[in-house]
Amino acid sequence: MSKRRTWSAASDLICVAAALLLSALTADAQEAQWSPLWDALTKRSDAKVVDGVNDKGKATRRIDLSSGVSFFLERDCDRIMSTGFDNSGRGAVQCSWEIYVGVRAYTEACQPGEDQAFEADLDDAIARMNEFIVENSIVPVTRSELQDAIRQRKQHVGDVVRGQSDDDRRKLCEANPIRPMSIALRSASHDLRISTLNTLLSVKRPPVKNPCL
Repeated sequence: MSKRRTWSAASDLICVAAALLLSALTADAQEAQWSPLWDALTKRSDAKVVDGVNDKGKATRRIDLSSGVSFFLERDCDRIMSTGFDNSGRGAVQCSWEIYVGVRAYTEACQPGEDQAFEADLDDAIARMNEFIVENSIVPVTRSELQDAIRQRKQHVGDVVRGQSDDDRRKLCEANPIRPMSIALRSASHDLRISTLNTLLSVKRPPVKNPCL
């Protein structure tokens, strides 16, 4: 036990020392090497980079893009944790995609064919967001990968209610956490949904999930 504690303390000390050494050696933030993905992003002409060390002694990096998207990185030895935020005022595309896909899966499982115009709007919005994500994601993603994720979401929601009695199916659908969002989207007018989507996709930027509802 004592040896394990000693090794754990030594490992933590090594990580802290590595972070402090990294901070001391990176007077020029653009020269700090994190990974090919993040280093490539810092070399973009619209990127502003701020390196630092947090109160835990871990190396940090903030990458601000002129489009209004920021990435916050933290290095823990050989692991890099990242969080993206959209401060553009147009919304986080990945968050909207998650909501629309969730609502589409819900309508297919719980309200199939009840509002075909609404379903068509959802399909069109998801297709447009798919194109945006494929074009602008910093981590390459294909249309087929997105379509697979959508199919899996639909299958999961459908499996929950499939084979249930009408009463149990109704109860399960009413208890689904996406139901309030589905009601809100459905109650909005077609023009409002299109206008909101146009604003969301009006500026090319990396699709991120935060801030999300």
